[in-house]
Amino acid sequence: MPVGQNFLTQLKKVRVVKKTITRTVRDLITDFQSTKIVIPPYQRTFVWDSAKQYRFIESIFMDIPIPPLFLLEKFSNETGETIFEIIDGVQRVTTLGNFLNGTLKLSGLESLPDLNQATFPSLPPSISSLFWERQINIIIIESDTQPEIQFEVFGRLNQGSVSLNAQELRNCMFHGEFNDFLFECSRIPIYREILEPFAKFHQIKEGKPDKNRMLDVELILRFFSLYELYKPEINQYPEARSETLNAYMRARIDNSIDDDLPSKRKNQEELESLLKKVLLMVQMTFNGKQFRNFSVKKGKADFSLSQNQAVFDIQMLGFADYSIADIENKTKLIYNAFLDLCSYDRNFIDAVSRSTSSKLNERIGIWKNKLNLIMENPQPYLEKIEQKQQHFNSNPLCSSSGKIIETIDEADFVDSQLYHRFYSPSSEMISSTSIISTRSSPNTDVKFILNGSEYDLGNVNDAIEFIIKFLTKTIKDDDYEISRLAELKFIGTVDQLSSRVNKSPKKFRPLHLSNKDSEDLYIDISGCRSENLKNLECMASLFSFMSDFKLIE
Repeated sequence: MPVGQNFLTQLKKVRVVKKTITRTVRDLITDFQSTKIVIPPYQRTFVWDSAKQYRFIESIFMDIPIPPLFLLEKFSNETGETIFEIIDGVQRVTTLGNFLNGTLKLSGLESLPDLNQATFPSLPPSISSLFWERQINIIIIESDTQPEIQFEVFGRLNQGSVSLNAQELRNCMFHGEFNDFLFECSRIPIYREILEPFAKFHQIKEGKPDKNRMLDVELILRFFSLYELYKPEINQYPEARSETLNAYMRARIDNSIDDDLPSKRKNQEELESLLKKVLLMVQMTFNGKQFRNFSVKKGKADFSLSQNQAVFDIQMLGFADYSIADIENKTKLIYNAFLDLCSYDRNFIDAVSRSTSSKLNERIGIWKNKLNLIMENPQPYLEKIEQKQQHFNSNPLCSSSGKIIETIDEADFVDSQLYHRFYSPSSEMISSTSIISTRSSPNTDVKFILNGSEYDLGNVNDAIEFIIKFLTKTIKDDDYEISRLAELKFIGTVDQLSSRVNKSPKKFRPLHLSNKDSEDLYIDISGCRSENLKNLECMASLFSFMSDFKLIE
């Protein structure tokens, strides 16, 4: 299709309204000190080391062209004045401030060695005046730029090593009362308790990269937006895309109603009450195993270690229309129903495991239908659970394999017989091409993506060896990251792992890393192929430099 008039219309809609100005260091710092130019709370903290600060100040003295600062024009409702938020240049402006107030003493300069050991207050007036008058280029993104395009500008300017993620961008673009409300919700005690098992929600040391920044806040926004944008007349949720969350936040902040947002939407108090109620129901039902996928592979049936966004959707939205009284006597039934869907329902497995957005309605529809069946007639579900528990307590042997079933979660009860889920007749309903029926040998190739490259290794042991070498080489001198790694239950000293692992034989591989007590750390590889691969995924989820790690089925 040739480029024509439509392109010009598109261009007009997405054009960034901006202007370029030049300010002296003096004027820039004066505006910064008077809070006309501000560092917004969503911006990352100061992370430049001393060497970078020294070189930057030397560059200013030498009048070397430096990248422009980017400021976003904002109108303050509180003061009625225009302010400018720094969206790219926090490190540079902070370094200028450190030098000018005397806290930064220059060192290691090669082009201007006479400045070594100098602070700004110690400079002769003629030299300090020269520095004051050095000029800085500034690009101002004007307030006339469409909000979505402002969001795009943030994303493109923050594609460096410590970029702002989607929720941090929303935090800046849509800051205000509703945004503050989301933060308050993220601090609700039961929510923090529910997220505690997941390492990616733990506090990260200041200045360290963290790809999961503000994910806890985004999950709450995701729940509210999907809940309120649901269209009951067609039984349809919107796709949980970034654009959906952006539009919902904008409508909330502007107090506007569009075609998607209902006119009788809940106020903040009602939303908070809904959130607390649903969180309590999730906790009552899943008791520490919430927001995790459950799968059956290679003779094992267990929950994943990491938080699954698709499971978050179904568990939160599935309970939203029920009361605590509705489910308090049925939590075991609901829990077991979830295990059955994850084990035997091919459509549910596919909708949870292979897509987090496009199949949202399919997975929630299956889950809601199951909840309705339990609510309408709980007796058959109750009878099956009671019989399964009785057989498991008296003789936990699989009727098919003859092997001991280690946990009640792994057990299924069919035609008065107890089975391990992997060998259950229920699994015959699943196609041989489905996810859980892929009974891979330990020697099956392992394919994965890491740092933009695709790898194909001969077996799971080779994959473990490769990932461990890559990981340990990167964090070997970082005590903080090593301590985070050591929090994982499959990482520890030989004594620690020996006390945790019940399998035989026990297999521990050295990481060539030491904990804070100078004790050697090991990884437990005693499990089956799927369990060891889960552990690799869990490790990768902790580190931003492995953010693109993905196993290829």
